[in-house]
Amino acid sequence: MSIEGFTPQKGQVVTAQGRTGTFKIVDVSADGKTADIQPFSLSKQMVLGAVIKRIPSSTLLHFKENPSQAAARIVRETTENR
Repeated sequence: MSIEGFTPQKGQVVTAQGRTGTFKIVDVSADGKTADIQPFSLSKQMVLGAVIKRIPSSTLLHFKENPSQAAARIVRETTENR
């Protein structure tokens, strides 16, 4: 469990301290102390790139998209799909 009380779970979208971007948790160790993450594109809703192994769970934060970011992403996704 991280300092903020966040317990990472497989499938969650997170940010990682010291790294740029968003990531999807692809695996969590049995003791919950580390997780394997993979870069994740919010706009494409898909993982990109290689899995980064054994990232300390204490450095992971649950990704919280603010409403203006969500609105901009939805508009962008809608216009890209036309």
